[in-house]
Amino acid sequence: MTDEEQIVQVFRDFEDGGLVSKDIGKVLRCVAGSVIGIGIGEQGFVNSRDQIREIFEKGLREADTAVYSLDYDNMEVLVHQGRFANACGAISIRREENGSVMTSRLLQTLVFIKEDGEWKICGLHASAPIATEENMEAYPLKIAEKLLCSLREEIGEKAFLAEEQFQKAVLADTIAFYIINFTKNCFEKCQVNEELCAYVEPGTPFEKFVQDNIYNYVIDKDCPAFLNRLSLENIREAIRKNEKEISCEYRLQRPDGKAFWAVTVIRLITDGVTGDSKGIMYVKDIDKQKRREMEMRSRAERDDMTSFYKKAAFVACVEKLQEGQEKGQGAFFMLDIDNFKAINDTWGHPFGDHILVAVADIIKDVFGENGVCGRLGGDEFGVFVTGRSAKELEKKEAAELMERLGQIRTPEQTSFPVSCSIGIADAPCGCSFELLYRQADQALYRSKQKGKRRCTVFT
Repeated sequence: MTDEEQIVQVFRDFEDGGLVSKDIGKVLRCVAGSVIGIGIGEQGFVNSRDQIREIFEKGLREADTAVYSLDYDNMEVLVHQGRFANACGAISIRREENGSVMTSRLLQTLVFIKEDGEWKICGLHASAPIATEENMEAYPLKIAEKLLCSLREEIGEKAFLAEEQFQKAVLADTIAFYIINFTKNCFEKCQVNEELCAYVEPGTPFEKFVQDNIYNYVIDKDCPAFLNRLSLENIREAIRKNEKEISCEYRLQRPDGKAFWAVTVIRLITDGVTGDSKGIMYVKDIDKQKRREMEMRSRAERDDMTSFYKKAAFVACVEKLQEGQEKGQGAFFMLDIDNFKAINDTWGHPFGDHILVAVADIIKDVFGENGVCGRLGGDEFGVFVTGRSAKELEKKEAAELMERLGQIRTPEQTSFPVSCSIGIADAPCGCSFELLYRQADQALYRSKQKGKRRCTVFT
């Protein structure tokens, strides 16, 4: 093997003996007779093989049944005059126990000397793992815990800054980045695009800042959901449940007044040094992704021909409206085109499709935004309206529909007489959709029995 390969092998044997196989003999075989200094955490540097043995035996976790493994990357070796060498590399420690996996990452810098033709370690420095509970638990020696506790202020701040820098690198495309101490209810760090999100001074209370600024940035319609989801009470509840993150999607306003979809994500962490519950909060522009999702959902929920809800989506929408209808009246409106099979058979399906689209356009125009419209199957349509009674719909909307359907024009711009049969049922609070559908269907059937081209209210 080359000198570089031998050095890498000694490095790996040393790390394996200390962190995985926990074999002190293997560790000592990698160490030179003369030790400059090997960092072992709280005790500083040791400078003899006997001290290494003593610290190693004291540092092992008791009753540790976990399985450890190591991964190496970025290994670099520089040999000087064939007798001295420097090496550095990153090591990922993987700890598996009872199906749970934790990882920790260390950066090692070593000095080697050649003794009797073999490379040995005479100096080593290892950077501390980031100060999180997971990282400390993933490390198989108690040394890591002692190191973090003994250097509370300096290492705690550096460890947290390392976490912050990591997040900034990962979240480089975000429009806002905050660090919040939820134990103390205050912001600690802030980096934002001030055209889209509000800047906050360190020490500002979290919830007060959100309430004071939200209406300047989030569209009014989405503010209540945002305030509820990301309230301090909800966040602290998530922390109590050991949840890792909490998020909320909403629409932000651009400087030109246009709205775009954004998401606020708060990654919940515990500062391993201070014990405070903290959050790394970032705001991200998800407009393109959200609109693609909405388009896909719309395709799944909407009828391609009429753009009305398909039956399953219509039922779900109506049931949701009924849940929020604590008081007041509503009505369920059903429409069926008279003699539609004959229209298809006589004039062809493309002509029948034209009639369906024309009928749907009239329904949308008559009900506007006041009704939820669905295509229930074939030529059968449904509309659910809140705040109105069946009798009111019969007098106004049903009458207008009857009149306008008779004015539908064909692709050749000639009039074509279309009529429909309508059934309407009142929808009191607590009434199931199944019952509504059955009642409106019975009323529509009576309209058919009476000669079609009419509206019947279920009684």
